[in-house]
Amino acid sequence: MKNRHGLNLSTSLVAALFILSLFAGVAAADSPREQYEKYKQQFEMHKQKYIRTKEKFEDAKQTFEKALNNYRNRKTSISRDDLKLKFKDYLVKTADHLTSRLETLKYRAERYENKGIVPFNASDNIDKYKTELEQIKTNAQQANSAQKLVNSNRELRNLWNRIRLEVRYYIGILVNHRIDRFLDKTDNVSERMNMVMQRLKDQGKDVTKLEQAASDFNRLVDKAKTDHQRILELYAAHEGFDSDGTVTDIKEAEAFIRESGRAQRDNIMELKGAARHLREFFREAKRLSSGKVVVRGTGTLEASGTGRAVISGNVTVNVSGNGTLIVSGNANVTTKGNGTKEVLGSGAVKYQGFGSAAITGEDIKIAISGNDITLKAEGTGSAVLRGNGTYRTEKDFAVSGEWQKEE
Repeated sequence: MKNRHGLNLSTSLVAALFILSLFAGVAAADSPREQYEKYKQQFEMHKQKYIRTKEKFEDAKQTFEKALNNYRNRKTSISRDDLKLKFKDYLVKTADHLTSRLETLKYRAERYENKGIVPFNASDNIDKYKTELEQIKTNAQQANSAQKLVNSNRELRNLWNRIRLEVRYYIGILVNHRIDRFLDKTDNVSERMNMVMQRLKDQGKDVTKLEQAASDFNRLVDKAKTDHQRILELYAAHEGFDSDGTVTDIKEAEAFIRESGRAQRDNIMELKGAARHLREFFREAKRLSSGKVVVRGTGTLEASGTGRAVISGNVTVNVSGNGTLIVSGNANVTTKGNGTKEVLGSGAVKYQGFGSAAITGEDIKIAISGNDITLKAEGTGSAVLRGNGTYRTEKDFAVSGEWQKEE
């Protein structure tokens, strides 16, 4: 009796199914957090049972291998009988462990079936295999000869080989669904990229890098769409599988899984490449959009925008907006609106949710950051504006920077 029990399911595939299930849990429910928490609790129950059966399976496997080595060395009737007992226990623990795997898979499968993503009832297939595993387990328990145990072992290996292929077929359908959803969004992304480039062109910015990143993104997306269509055609034919997701021909099913799996991996790499160029695009767009203007001198500065402004000197500043205000401890501050006030370790005072504020003083420093900031500063000093917005000055100011100056 040789130890040839290749009962392994790809860890990456199990992980992929788990991750996809988590996504589904968040997106599908009327109350996402409650549904997600419920899913986590139920999944944890399945997971703990899986861990327990795996530990028992590993122990039984180790014990069986020791008995097998003992029999090979001694070849006695006692060692033979002990080997039969250990082999029987190993087969029973293997069936229990595989059943636990199937129960976890069924729980995940039912979530996707409820969403109509999978075109067949995978949970029914799993119930059928659980029944077969139970019968194999019973046969192993009742076996009174080495040959019957070998037969049970062969049945287990053949059954799990079919299950392994069907799980990979099932996961492939889920991966296709995720790719579909990604590709559906790419047209809107391309439109947004074009809008960003046009806006920056109108501001006189050099968009050469943006154009290259957008071109690379669109090229990879177009290739991904073409290749994905070929994958969908493979799944429409589903060679080696019936319409209900069960294996009809082992060799054809294995060839289909190899071909479609390789194509899906390439497809995902194309999408990762497209996502990389998309990140490059928006990093460059942010760099071009996040201009800085420096104002120094005496007079009046008015500015509005989103970002951060730092003003220092002998000034009076009126500011409003949705953000954070930090002023040096020697400034006089009057605020309006509901918010919080906090004295920092440096002695500066931080205002959050201040609504509007009037600040005045000599040799003071003011930092404002947030959205929709509007400010007016009068006096002598300097200001640094970072972000995206407009400004205008009166009287004697030296100005340099990239914000758009109001006429």
